Amino acid sequence: MALERQADNAIKFYDSRSYNYDDSWHADFTQRFASSIPIQPGQQVLDLACGTGLLTFFEADAVGPTGHVIGIDVTPSMLAIAAFKKRKEAEKYANVDFHEGDVLHLEQIEALKGKTFDMISVASALVLFPDPQAAIEHWLGFLKPGGIIALDSTHPRNLVSGMVLERTARRLDLPMPYNREWSQSEASLKEVLESAGVQVESVVTIENQAGYGRRFHGVEEWDDHFVENVIVKDVARTFASNDIRRKAQGIFKEEWERLAVDGKVEEVDSVFFAIARKPADGSRYVPRSQDNGIVFKGGCRCGAIKYTCTEPPSDITLCHCRACQQVSGSIFLPFIEVPTSAFQFTSSITLKTLKLSDIADRTLCTSCGTPITMVYKSAPHETSLTWGSVDLGSLRVVAPKVRQHIFLKEKASWVVLPDNGAERYDEFPRKRSETIDAAS
Repeated sequence: MALERQADNAIKFYDSRSYNYDDSWHADFTQRFASSIPIQPGQQVLDLACGTGLLTFFEADAVGPTGHVIGIDVTPSMLAIAAFKKRKEAEKYANVDFHEGDVLHLEQIEALKGKTFDMISVASALVLFPDPQAAIEHWLGFLKPGGIIALDSTHPRNLVSGMVLERTARRLDLPMPYNREWSQSEASLKEVLESAGVQVESVVTIENQAGYGRRFHGVEEWDDHFVENVIVKDVARTFASNDIRRKAQGIFKEEWERLAVDGKVEEVDSVFFAIARKPADGSRYVPRSQDNGIVFKGGCRCGAIKYTCTEPPSDITLCHCRACQQVSGSIFLPFIEVPTSAFQFTSSITLKTLKLSDIADRTLCTSCGTPITMVYKSAPHETSLTWGSVDLGSLRVVAPKVRQHIFLKEKASWVVLPDNGAERYDEFPRKRSETIDAAS
């Protein structure tokens, strides 16, 4: 049922865009997409969600007269334009065919029965599907052993108002014609592809998809973006009733403000682009454990921020400074230290840097408030992680013990410290204190 609804929403979403689609940034981006795929003369190519054929015709030029490209799309008005372009150059593009159909039900398309392809391409469409892994697994049934699949997914801050709208709809339990929340990084796209059973050969970030690079919107501009997306562009009629719009307005404002840093919401004009290969023997690719080398994982309460670490943590430092009390809303913050080179964010869309002093920078999640890291400017090679953000179930070493209490001169007066042998310092331990004093 959800898949049929997705196809219907896609038709509504793109039907009104079909007649000026080629005049948008898509023409330039699909050319860049085509130049990035290892397509060869004579190959058989399947271009899914082909729209007006922008990528299809680039691929047809590359495979030449001995090759063949089939474009599939569910929106009749988009295909009508693709067919018109083919008729204009019928002899040149005799190696191209277009067919209407749902790319999540390729088995229902007569022209594809019994066919497999050297390459499958999916441009600017993977985030339209409710389950990207299931979609890729379905498409792989039409890919030859050793064949290539090339596709892209959006940067989490690409078209940021659309991402805020998706979060708004999710909170209201309303359907959306796209599903972007999973696409957080190059690693996210790689994980989806490997989980579907193909070996990823490369994942890169393509900058300036639409040509504006990076830009910032004022936090107070939320209402303009709400009107544009909910009132003007709501072709799927997701927010059709006045009651739903009123509820959506408040949630949209809240989600928009959560993304703001210093009163600005950043928009990043980038996508993640991947090339993956089906195993030559036709089997399902099974990657080595994606946890290979990872000692522990962690993240925030709401799940928007995730990280991994490939080195064991130090023992725990309990910091009683006033800043840690206020940031945590508690009596102290427990930290572990790890080499910065071993630490990596795998999802960081709601990450905000907090500068409370000239000594260190902190980070936290703007969605749920979880404090995540602190890095001293005098020791950038070392990252302090809040112990509460660590996923204890992922820990592959013995759990650390409490090593020391620091900044006890600011300790809450009513707190009694346990007599557990942990070292105690009124400020920093001497080694770090000397480092910081020297740096400042």
